[in-house]
Amino acid sequence: MTTTPGTVTTKGAPDPAAPARRHVLEHAYLPVMTLRESALANNTAVMQAYVERHGLLFAPHMKTHMAPALAARQIAAGAWGVTVASVQQAMVAWEHGIHRIVVANEVLDPTGLAWLASRRAADPDADVLCWVDSPAGVEAGRAAQDAVDGDLHVVVEVGFPGGRTGVRTAQQARDLAQLAHDRGLSLRGVAGYEGGLPDVRAARAYVEGVLAVAAAVRPLVEAPRALLSMGGSAWFDGVVDAVATRPDGLDVLLRSGASLTHDDGFYAERTPFGRHPDEGSLLAAIEVWGRVTSCPEPGLALVAVGKRDISFDEGLPVVRSVRHVGPGGAAGVVPVAPDPGAVTVTRLDDQHCYLALADGALALTPGDVVVFGISHPCTVFDKWRQVTVIDDDETVLDTIATWF
Repeated sequence: MTTTPGTVTTKGAPDPAAPARRHVLEHAYLPVMTLRESALANNTAVMQAYVERHGLLFAPHMKTHMAPALAARQIAAGAWGVTVASVQQAMVAWEHGIHRIVVANEVLDPTGLAWLASRRAADPDADVLCWVDSPAGVEAGRAAQDAVDGDLHVVVEVGFPGGRTGVRTAQQARDLAQLAHDRGLSLRGVAGYEGGLPDVRAARAYVEGVLAVAAAVRPLVEAPRALLSMGGSAWFDGVVDAVATRPDGLDVLLRSGASLTHDDGFYAERTPFGRHPDEGSLLAAIEVWGRVTSCPEPGLALVAVGKRDISFDEGLPVVRSVRHVGPGGAAGVVPVAPDPGAVTVTRLDDQHCYLALADGALALTPGDVVVFGISHPCTVFDKWRQVTVIDDDETVLDTIATWF
């Protein structure tokens, strides 16, 4: 990893006077967000082994963290490239040396499309693609391609009724693929997103339909191999099952991004590795550390962590441990894990977390430190510009930057 300098005004950065080797609570301006190195290493290896075992390509979704250092780790382990959700995110990846990029979204902005269409002129070995789901998208792509004398590579997105983007029927997908081909865009295949479906069975059935579309439009793809891209982080085992009988000449590219850090909530409940423990397991890497600032009445403690610091859209944080930090500082402080249900997050304000303390629960005192696990990694990284990587003894190993 590459350490990126920060100042005290960069959220998450330590005291500039901090020694290179220190405990995470030393020279720290709380709250801070940390990543466990052991969990990152485990999750990177588990996911890469999984996709290789099933004969897939992997382009993990960089929008989850927008940390080039983390993307570089996954590419070094064997990932094909990265997935992003916008041209701006693609530009971040590109400027950090990542030139295999899937923009898993429709792009209609002329300036953004022109940038995408010009990538192969900037680097003949680049492979940058975006999605289309309408004739308007095809025509916008053609106009941008002409404007820069470029080459826009696209895949047709196949959605499902009630979902988000993507054409709704197989016939619409075939018609749009034909139009993209006829208008001179470089058609590469099809894509979809199964994460919005209610369970793995529904995901499997949907992907089977998209696979049929991929086979139908294969004659329109002039590249040596066509592409089928799928993959949220909840039902990718359904993807694997659905594409097991895929035809020759079709690459399946998985995009599951939350797998790198995992979580203690949304994905912990839904991960395919819970249904298939023989395939491996993921570990929660993310923690947010905050200090107890007030215990104003029995059964209530307030921590200086809030909506500006931690995710809450797919479930509230959970308390992983508590540190009773005295005047002597962090050295030698032993983490204490509360019993289940003893210390519960009930509410978040912008800068405050409300903890309900059960009768007989672990006593908290102003000055104590609470370590939270999170639910939904995608909406915690964007709140930080510096993220601290720690060893299992909570020694700081590195500080990495996010680029939102």
